[in-house]
Amino acid sequence: MRQWLKSKKQVLKRRRQATEKWSVFEVLFELVLWLPELIIFPIRAAIWLLKGIGRLINLISDIN
Repeated sequence: MRQWLKSKKQVLKRRRQATEKWSVFEVLFELVLWLPELIIFPIRAAIWLLKGIGRLINLISDIN
């Protein structure tokens, strides 16, 4: 049983080490995918905020 547990730990350790390594290509690929989203999201958030404020003002003006 002890030997099985040691071998299992070694297998898990090797698997963990293999998955933690990132190549330069993977990092660049992730950056290329996330960069447009990071640039566009604040613009979209500002538009949503302005739309919400405009609808709120419209709702308040319709009540009066």
